[in-house]
Amino acid sequence: MSEEFLTYDDSIFNSRLSFQPLLNVLRKNINDGKPGAQKLYGDLITKMEATPELLKSFNDFSSTEPHREVIEMLLATLFPPSVSEQENIYAVSFPLRYKVIHSSRLFQNMFMEPGTNEIVVPENLKGSLYHNRLDYAYRLILKKFFGYQTDFTGAIYPYVEPATGLTKHLELNIDTRFVDVKPVKELPTLPDDAVCKKTNRMMPLQELREKLPLEKFVFEGLVIIKINDVTEQEMISQMKNTLLSFHTFTDPVVYDKLQTTMKSLLGMNDIKVGITALIHMNNHYVYSPLHNGNSIIFKHTEAVKEQNEICDCFEDILKEYDQPIVYQTLDKKDIVELESLKLYYELGARSVMICPLKENGRLLGLLEVVSDTPGRLTNIHLEKIEKVIPLFTLAVEKTMENLDIEVDKVIKENFTAVQPAVEWKFVEAAFSYILSKEQGAPAKIKKVSFDDVHPLYGLIDVRNSSVERMQSIQTDLVEQLHLVQKVVKKALAEVKFPLLENIAFKSDKYVDSVTDILLSEEELQIHEFLQNEVAEIFHHLADTRPSLKADVAEYFAALDPQKNLIYHHRQNFEESISRLNVALAQFIDHEQVSAQQVFPHYFERYVTDGIDFNIYIGQSIVPTKKFDSLYLRNMKIWQLEVLAKAAVIANEIKKKLSVPLTTTQLILANSIPISISFRSSERKFDVDGAYNSRYEIIKKRIDKVHIKGTKERLTQPGKIAIVYSQPKEAAEYEEYIEFLQTRKLLKPGVEKIELEELQGVLGLKALRVEVNYDSTKPESKNLELSSLTSKQLIG
Repeated sequence: MSEEFLTYDDSIFNSRLSFQPLLNVLRKNINDGKPGAQKLYGDLITKMEATPELLKSFNDFSSTEPHREVIEMLLATLFPPSVSEQENIYAVSFPLRYKVIHSSRLFQNMFMEPGTNEIVVPENLKGSLYHNRLDYAYRLILKKFFGYQTDFTGAIYPYVEPATGLTKHLELNIDTRFVDVKPVKELPTLPDDAVCKKTNRMMPLQELREKLPLEKFVFEGLVIIKINDVTEQEMISQMKNTLLSFHTFTDPVVYDKLQTTMKSLLGMNDIKVGITALIHMNNHYVYSPLHNGNSIIFKHTEAVKEQNEICDCFEDILKEYDQPIVYQTLDKKDIVELESLKLYYELGARSVMICPLKENGRLLGLLEVVSDTPGRLTNIHLEKIEKVIPLFTLAVEKTMENLDIEVDKVIKENFTAVQPAVEWKFVEAAFSYILSKEQGAPAKIKKVSFDDVHPLYGLIDVRNSSVERMQSIQTDLVEQLHLVQKVVKKALAEVKFPLLENIAFKSDKYVDSVTDILLSEEELQIHEFLQNEVAEIFHHLADTRPSLKADVAEYFAALDPQKNLIYHHRQNFEESISRLNVALAQFIDHEQVSAQQVFPHYFERYVTDGIDFNIYIGQSIVPTKKFDSLYLRNMKIWQLEVLAKAAVIANEIKKKLSVPLTTTQLILANSIPISISFRSSERKFDVDGAYNSRYEIIKKRIDKVHIKGTKERLTQPGKIAIVYSQPKEAAEYEEYIEFLQTRKLLKPGVEKIELEELQGVLGLKALRVEVNYDSTKPESKNLELSSLTSKQLIG
């Protein structure tokens, strides 16, 4: 767009002031029989009509000065009594020109040249405002003469407040209802491409000016200018965009932008804003110059030295508060009672606001706002601050996550969380790596591996957990869809609304599909439907249909507040499986402590829908202690006994679960030693070599294996299955079974079973024995009531 096109030039608008369009609207109100219209406007219209010169259009408003009183009465009809001259920004002007005939006191102070009726346009806005006036002019022309349907939307402009230098954001709304457009002579021909038929967009204004010159039209009437201060909404929006798009708030550019935005939001240029991340590692707080560079409290050297005490102090202050705390004026009592406030005082702060940034009750950091002036920050500022706290919480959380990723990356590249039994090997590898680097040799961490170890694998699997989970999801979705149908049915009885009918159609369709097989893609579609389409129209119904408000409120009250979905069946299932997993994991960990005392070994377990665990035992893992086959045999008995007791515990807990869940137990017997090595990418040990891989293949395929020639699964509730490939393995485990049968952990009898062929695996057989649920079960009494989560147990 050329510079000439953007140049401010009022002369291109044939604009004249006229009261006729406004009078026509008032007359129409009277003729339409609107209550009170005659009483309100009748005398006023009579007075205007009695003054012929006021019924004409004119260029010079000063000629109307003798009739100022009646004009003010007329213009007063445009603004309700509730509109304040001191607090609202409004004016009435010539059409599309910067000549004002009436304005509020605040509008005059902000935008008008003293002693004139001219609007002063800031230099940085002349081009954009001129462009917008052209846009308005052509929309008026196209709407009246060519049937172009369009909306006149407001625009937001930055405004620098002279007194403070702070940037405000003002929304400019131009009301052109009282403007009439007339051709100067004959109506010009409209270019065929003036409005795109596909997009309903006007052609570029530069082309319109050439093909449909404004000089051929005259605009008569008056324009209402309304300006709203939208600084708060705009600042929050800018802050949201900044905080969601950055890598870390420690970036100086990001921080400076946030500081400026916060000053505009609060309308104060003399404040300082700080973001303090409370970084917690290895059960204590740590100070990071990188992540605390924008902190106010950590600008004090004493706070850096005593970071644990200072952070604990904030924890104590804010443990009962999720909202900001304002110390309007720091006094001696405050700084004596709280060390952190003393440090703020010593940094020059005399008024302080501390905003806790919490996630699920955990204090992640602080948003600090301070002023050197006592009494500067008050409770009045809390409302604005509270709206941005979730954004800063998200920013700190995101920064913490990035920090965790970086730390995890270093650990994955060089170390692992190791168990005592194998720690010596990693120390050896790390020391070798450091020596190589110091000597200038190519540094590469030595492979950590153990040869000739005996693997033991056990699995406690929750039977049909996938089916149970899917059924709980289906039940919840069907229940919510029925609630939707109930509200929609009542709504359709009151109002015919196509969008509502579409909701009814989709609800019916989804109920049919959910009750059949629910595919993951379909589940996502239904979630999208419920959380967006249904929520939107239900909120609309609650706002516009008082008779439906209670029904809509009842619908939303039935939803889980965090997930915005019916969730109780799924929640019951997840809580049941979590409770079961926690108890079993605790039990196995408890038993594992005593097993390590017999002979140290590597042990790992995973919690999914059940528990599976690997044990590796052998001389190479503990070279300082003599390994004997007795230790291996002892571990196999331990493994079988643990699974039997775990089955008893699971059976006891099942009676107390919302969703009764049963478990199956499985052991893989393997008499051939294997080699394992640490996989850095997966942070775990894995079998080494092609031959040893057969062991892993069997492990992954036996949990769903069937008995040969039948559809019966090998694993069954209340039983322990032991898969083997060599007769000596079966004979060995039969001895252990007999021993545990004498202890009443297992019931008499052993099934000997041939298994179906698996891909890449032939000749597998199994023993199967039934668990005695009536055996003593002291361990289950406390374990089932544990409040620990499975995540904590794994950690």
